[in-house]
Amino acid sequence: MNDQNQAQNQTQAAAPFDGGGVAAPETEPIGTTHQVEEAEGRRLVDQRKADKVLLVETLADFSSDERLVTADELLAAFMERAALAPPVTVAQVRQELEALPDPRFEGPDSQTVTADMARIKAMEKAQPGSAPDPEVPGLRKTRRLLSRRQLLSSLLHPAEALAEPGADPAQATESAPVAEPAEAAAAPRVVEREYAVALLAELLAESEDVAAFTAWDSKEYYHYKPQMSSLYAGILSTANNRMVQVASVVRDSSRDYPRPVPLEIFEYPPFLFEAEALQQCLRDMAETGEYADIRFTESSVGTVYLYSTRYLDEDYAAFLAEKEDVGAIASP
Repeated sequence: MNDQNQAQNQTQAAAPFDGGGVAAPETEPIGTTHQVEEAEGRRLVDQRKADKVLLVETLADFSSDERLVTADELLAAFMERAALAPPVTVAQVRQELEALPDPRFEGPDSQTVTADMARIKAMEKAQPGSAPDPEVPGLRKTRRLLSRRQLLSSLLHPAEALAEPGADPAQATESAPVAEPAEAAAAPRVVEREYAVALLAELLAESEDVAAFTAWDSKEYYHYKPQMSSLYAGILSTANNRMVQVASVVRDSSRDYPRPVPLEIFEYPPFLFEAEALQQCLRDMAETGEYADIRFTESSVGTVYLYSTRYLDEDYAAFLAEKEDVGAIASP
């Protein structure tokens, strides 16, 4: 290289610092990346969405404990929890989502789900009207994990939910508020009942998993379907009237399947009748006009079945009982 070319190169290399020549590549100021990450960690999710998730989780807790809940009980529990719950950041939601196992593949109960589903079908076939939910804790835990994952994902804007860790949060089309440093230590919120009532009404309209029904005594109850089936909820709602409980199970089975119900299922969960109490219940029903449709038939091997004449006649009920009982024994 001659002296002229060498001098020219040196001039061009020094030019950016003097404001002339070709501009050097811009570099990000030190600390900018850290500031972006910090701001991202402080961005809040929509408060109304967060409250809906908390309300669903409150209902799910009742259903997991096999308890039906009225609107007053549910809203009171939610308002107490919401008042103490700190604001939720996007970073917290993402962190929990990353920590949650996918129960379909790696959850603690993933190996039992198939077996549990097969057992549910077998139980329902052998014991019509029975509620299998309490008998399959593995499936219940798996459903809870799946629903938790779905609820958390609903808190994120679609662009945020799909973003890879470290992606630019500015890609979201909606902005979220930023938590102030002292916000987590703020005084409890005041959650108005009207606000909670509105949230519950929205959930009933938006989510198929949040269910409400009116029981035999005109009381309205709520339950969370992934943790408590509608069948099981109906059975629990009649626990305060044993005659209604037996009659409703027998009528539902005669109408929906149709098939009679083996008497012995009422000695098992969720009914748990003592033998004498069950016999007394049947005697009381026989003396009460509104249960005149509840009859019994007996298979050739001595198993007693109950059916409703509203939906099955005597001969057909006897045929179905014989097929269910003797046919099951004869099958290889």
